[in-house]
Amino acid sequence: MVEIRKAKKSDLERVMFVCRMTAGNLSIRDEAIGKINGLTYAAYYIEHEADNCFVLCDGEVIVGYIICSTDEKNFRKAFYKDYIKKIAEINKSEARKVLFIPLPYMLLKGFYPAHLHINLLPDYQGKGFGTKMINTLLSELKEKGIKSVMLLADAENTGAIKFYKRNGFKKFITAFGGVGMYKKLR
Repeated sequence: MVEIRKAKKSDLERVMFVCRMTAGNLSIRDEAIGKINGLTYAAYYIEHEADNCFVLCDGEVIVGYIICSTDEKNFRKAFYKDYIKKIAEINKSEARKVLFIPLPYMLLKGFYPAHLHINLLPDYQGKGFGTKMINTLLSELKEKGIKSVMLLADAENTGAIKFYKRNGFKKFITAFGGVGMYKKLR
């Protein structure tokens, strides 16, 4: 049975695996790049804000996740203090590439105080699970009084962009190969 549950810190390894398997062919083929993707786009959320995260489980196996930060300042500090260092230990060049990841969240926190990432393994996409996960997280954020949420997507990932639009997200910027999208919650 496929179900959504609140994430736990012990889910980190499997969430990082899903991140790796959904981040493109290079991430799938190259374990180091896959780990860097997990450290860049998943680790902080599970380790620091698991109460803002949910996982999609098929039985006991995590097959997707939606993770969120509502604390931009803590995200930025931890990212620079801990995660850049871990990424640099794997590959210094890749660490330089991700230095700017926190910047959009920092600049836009007044408008969009929360940001999210969502990934599902391919076999679970297109079956309504992503929408259920979005709704689960957005309901949680509304209860916490969060006024809006944003996300960044690769501009070439047209399927994801269509998915976000179907779920009420609006585009606010296209720049540097990415698309910024938001949704007001109140």
